[in-house]
Amino acid sequence: MEFAYRSYREDVRRYIAGTFGAGPPDPEDAVQAAFERFAALSDRARVDNPKAFLIRSARNYVIDQRRRQAVRISYVLSETAVATAVEDRDAERVVSAKERLEIIERTIQTMDPRRQQVVIMNRIHGISCAEIARQLDRSPTLIKALLAEALVLCERALREADGER
Repeated sequence: MEFAYRSYREDVRRYIAGTFGAGPPDPEDAVQAAFERFAALSDRARVDNPKAFLIRSARNYVIDQRRRQAVRISYVLSETAVATAVEDRDAERVVSAKERLEIIERTIQTMDPRRQQVVIMNRIHGISCAEIARQLDRSPTLIKALLAEALVLCERALREADGER
C-alpha cells in the first residue's frame, strides 16, 4: 500500500487537477478518497493496474462530489424560489387587501350619514340590526334596508375598481 501511495499519489493528483481544476473538491481530497477505497479492498493483489484503479476512483469521487454539490445548490435555489414566491404572494395579498380596504373606506365616507352609521355599527362594531334599530329608535326593516344599500354601494365600488385594474 505504501509503495502504491509513493508511486501513484502525484500522478493521480495531477490527473484530477488537470481534468477538473483546483476544485471543489480539492484534488488532494480526491486522492485521499481513492487511496481509502484502494485500502478497503480485501484483495488488492487482484487489481491488475493500481494506478488506473486509483485514477478512476479519484475521478468518480470528484464526479460524485460535484453531483452532490449540484443537488444541494439546486435544493437551496428551489427553496429560495419557493420562499420568495410565498413572500411575493403574501405581499401581493397584503397590498390587495389594503387597496380594497381603502376603496371601502372611501365609499363609506361618501355615503349619506344614515347608511354610513348603520354599516359602521354593524360591520365594524359588530352590532346586530335589531340592536341598531333599538339604539337609533328606527324600525329593524329600515336598518336592514340601509345596511343592504350600503353593502351594495361597497360591492359596486370594489367591482368598478377590479374592472379598472
